[in-house]
Amino acid sequence: MPWTYSQSTGQISRNGTQVGVGYSVRSAGKNNHAMQNVRSIGPIPVGTYAIGAPFHHPHAGNYTMRLTPQVGTDTLGRTGMLIHGDSIQNPGQASSGCIVQNQQIRRRIWTSGDRTLHVIP
Repeated sequence: MPWTYSQSTGQISRNGTQVGVGYSVRSAGKNNHAMQNVRSIGPIPVGTYAIGAPFHHPHAGNYTMRLTPQVGTDTLGRTGMLIHGDSIQNPGQASSGCIVQNQQIRRRIWTSGDRTLHVIP
């Protein structure tokens, strides 16, 4: 069963059960569906994404997972979307369009075996 991420609440769920709450983007665009088309300000665009294997990203850190848009997903010209952790120095400010979840949730996503994420408004 695929994972679901809500742009407006930051909730991530699986099989209809909420697993965690994070965020996508900072400031005025944070969890703001109406701003999904604004690069580096709005949240990750609605659509379906494949979840890539965890890796160390030079800026986003350990256990980062790449999100690859699937056929039919309009990324509104945006690229480089990830699921990664929050900033230690500036909590709540780590995203420029990615999904931020803590490492426990990211590990749970990967170990579930489900490799599909649906982003909903």
